Amino acid sequence: MLTPARASSSLAVWVAVLVTATLIVLRSLVFVHYEQADFDADQAIVGLMATHLAEGRAWPLFFYGQLYMMGVQAWMAALVFPLIGPTVFALKLPLVIVNVATGGLLVWLLVRETALRPWQATTAAAWFALLPPVTASRMVQAQGGTIEPLLYTLLLWLARRRAVIFGLLFAFGFLHREFTLFAVIAIVLLEVWTGELFSRRRASHWLVVVLVFLGSRQAVTLLRHIASMFGPDVPPPRLEDGITNVDLVARSVCLSAGPMLGNLWWLIAHNVPTFFGVQSQPPGALILSHQATGAPWAAWPAIVAMACALLVVASRAWRSLPPLRAPADSRVLLPAMLCVAGFLSLVGVATGCNIRNLFTIRYHLLLAFAPVGLTALAFALNDQRSHDPGPSASGARAQAGTRVVLPLMTAAVLVWATAMLGEHVRLLREYRTSPPANAFRALADDLVAHGDKYGWASYWVSYHVDFLSQERVQLSPTSAIRIADYTRQALRAGSTAVVVGSAPCSSGESGRQVAVWWVCRGTSKR
Repeated sequence: MLTPARASSSLAVWVAVLVTATLIVLRSLVFVHYEQADFDADQAIVGLMATHLAEGRAWPLFFYGQLYMMGVQAWMAALVFPLIGPTVFALKLPLVIVNVATGGLLVWLLVRETALRPWQATTAAAWFALLPPVTASRMVQAQGGTIEPLLYTLLLWLARRRAVIFGLLFAFGFLHREFTLFAVIAIVLLEVWTGELFSRRRASHWLVVVLVFLGSRQAVTLLRHIASMFGPDVPPPRLEDGITNVDLVARSVCLSAGPMLGNLWWLIAHNVPTFFGVQSQPPGALILSHQATGAPWAAWPAIVAMACALLVVASRAWRSLPPLRAPADSRVLLPAMLCVAGFLSLVGVATGCNIRNLFTIRYHLLLAFAPVGLTALAFALNDQRSHDPGPSASGARAQAGTRVVLPLMTAAVLVWATAMLGEHVRLLREYRTSPPANAFRALADDLVAHGDKYGWASYWVSYHVDFLSQERVQLSPTSAIRIADYTRQALRAGSTAVVVGSAPCSSGESGRQVAVWWVCRGTSKR
């Protein structure tokens, strides 16, 4: 049966949401305000897509040059660019808003559906609100889809009883970023565990979801033929044989038990500690900073918090969430779903090939929900225990034990959160007092000052400079071409096109050194 949520003061809930939103803005500040902190060519392409859309020069449906990752981030930025200009700040501002919306919705759902007190919901949500700098930077990366699957997860939970809305949202989220699939799998697994999936009503529900999903995906497929795939002034090419989201999921897995277990162990040993800020990374690793990132000592409060939560959950979960039976109290369902979705995101990455790299953190950002769900579940189960009528002697001892465990868990979460807050304050102080050099900005400004409009560079240099210069410079890579017009203009420029490379100019070429690059004038492409 559905247990009514505890009546909480509206003011207290709003304060909890405001505190969470403030922390999210603080953890995002450096990466939004300082363009060199975490920005690259992939994000620049999204910015260029938004520029072209805002100016009416192109209609990007997907990330330029591919058939997966819908251009939702470019669409959002296109609304902001006319107001404050095509800058890194304007590009990432909508992502901060999505982060805040996700955090606020998370707190609200924990109060409404899990019946947590506002302070408990804020404590559980701290695992998301105060992610460390490395992970926080990924939450506002304009790489096609980063924070959005977390928001889709919460929206899918709200829509889980409405088949058509759920199917549409699932299709949109999956086409935007395939990691939305983990949320749907988590909801399905939860229904399998409770036995709800095996009812005729739910079978009909999921049949409608599948039909809506397939129909929506087909509709988007038809739109490809009128979308801009390679930027402005290029007719829509025939890309039916390109890699789609479904292809990406199918082709990116290596389903062999040995490698999968090895991958999972590697991720637990490296990605997970870095994800939660308890493993030190050298200066300049993953984000631009002169200082090492991470607080290894904070591993202890994080471990204590999770151990305490597991202790409470292990002692109560089987009774509160029995297999193949609807739980007596539905408040445990949302935290359980968050735990499963977060864990599935990590396992999903472990099934991939060549994933033993810290850069794969951006593929399992849903992992942030796992400790949120576990902490919330511990609070909810403890609340159930405290309201059990006439506890037995063993139950009374267990209840007395949780009076110690829950405060210890709460204190440990707050200590970890304080450590992560300190990491963000330290990074912000560095950028305010002695910010790292912005080499790409120096290169873009130099090329603009010298009137060098067209040329060649590597993928990671060309589009980065193109966006920072607001297309006053149009460099093109010789491979992995995303915007065809830049390549066409560089070819037309011939020997007047500049070449930006890491090696000094050849004999007979005129050139100059800018930051770590050489700008040469000639026909060779580096």
